[in-house]
Amino acid sequence: MQPNRPSSDSRMASHPPTAAADGSNTPEPVPLRILVVDDEPLIADTIVQILNRSGFIAEAVYGGRAAIEAARRINPDLILSDVLMPQIDGVEAAIAIRKFLPNARIVLFSGQAATVEILARANHRGYHFELLAKPLHPTQLIKHLRHDPL
Repeated sequence: MQPNRPSSDSRMASHPPTAAADGSNTPEPVPLRILVVDDEPLIADTIVQILNRSGFIAEAVYGGRAAIEAARRINPDLILSDVLMPQIDGVEAAIAIRKFLPNARIVLFSGQAATVEILARANHRGYHFELLAKPLHPTQLIKHLRHDPL
């Protein structure tokens, strides 16, 4: 089974710096590419707007299957996903994504008590994910995403 925690050489907090636009030697960090997943489009789209205004490159999808497909297509640095969704829940989508993007950071969020049981099943299978509680406060969300959990 793939290890769940990204290695220390993964793209956690930012990409390698690029040269500054003014030609100076001061590097400019490349923003993280974030895939936002929620079956409620208003929530997903609002989070994307907040992240894009905060210097990230974020894109929304509205379900677990769409998350897996988009992750293959855009190769995000970070996946931010709701847990409770129809068909494929956020944990199952995260496990599927972890298999082909082992270094991507995955942060799940939920406001439901049932999440504990779903995460416990994932933990039993050897997968451990970060969890944030809904409602997500924009300032706390940005602070958490900029923090390197290693």
